[in-house]
Amino acid sequence: MAAGDWITAQEKETNFDRTKSTMKNIRFEDELLEQIEKAAGKGNFNKWVKEACRLRLLSE
Repeated sequence: MAAGDWITAQEKETNFDRTKSTMKNIRFEDELLEQIEKAAGKGNFNKWVKEACRLRLLSE
């Protein structure tokens, strides 16, 4: 790809594909998001949310 060429949305998605995983979008209330970010620490948001989901599933 030459400098200045545009990457299509589909090409961009392909670059981020992960085996056996799916990207989902979720909306958090501002206050909840602030609490999660504070608890998780910088750069640990995804890991923290995944672990919270796993713990919830184990408790059911």
